[in-house]
Amino acid sequence: MWNPNDIFNAYSFFDFDYVEKPGSDALRIQYYTGVSSVAEVAAKVDHNDNITAAGKFRFNTWNYDIQLLAGILNSEDYVIGGGWAGDIKGAGFRGEFTYFHPQENFSDSSGFLMFGISADYTFRNSLYILGEFLYSGYDFSFANFSDFYFMPLSVKTLSFTDFSVALQASYPFTPLFTGNLAAIYYPSLDAVFVGPTLDISLKDNLSFSIIAQYFNGKFREFREDLGFGFLRLKWNF
Repeated sequence: MWNPNDIFNAYSFFDFDYVEKPGSDALRIQYYTGVSSVAEVAAKVDHNDNITAAGKFRFNTWNYDIQLLAGILNSEDYVIGGGWAGDIKGAGFRGEFTYFHPQENFSDSSGFLMFGISADYTFRNSLYILGEFLYSGYDFSFANFSDFYFMPLSVKTLSFTDFSVALQASYPFTPLFTGNLAAIYYPSLDAVFVGPTLDISLKDNLSFSIIAQYFNGKFREFREDLGFGFLRLKWNF
């Protein structure tokens, strides 16, 4: 659900209508140093001439994919982080952590840490479950959930509170009909997000989805109750 290492191409979990991540207009160079290791650098410039650039080294050890990265985000923050992906007894086990520190205040302690840990497993009956935890030390200034939902996303604002705990399950009831349920709990706000989805395959390359999103939580002294419903007809060509 959340990728703290992705400083180039952050996306919102609530934006369900994406086949792939939006992508970035950037320069990327990769050099394979071995069968399972690669070093790479990437850089992009946005419409405000802000630079995001980083170097990453990825390798495999003890049957785990490990990555280390360092760079700069939007000409504002120095970034350093890392991540891993592997499994424990057949269950996927992944994590990412990133530390952000403002360039202008390099000598002080105004930086913050963000890290996420997830585990997922697919049962023999094709039931898929995912559990994930995200911590963010970012200084949030959102007045309500609506402000966060509709704002342009940055890797620093993957969530609007310090702790997020998520659970997601997916099950194909038939080869043509799949149900999905995602839930996120935000303990610091006593808030919850629930998002059920039904996907129906109408024919080859044509599908129909029913999507609901519901949020209930307390911001400052006010409690917000917000819901969305969507119908989607998707044709792949």
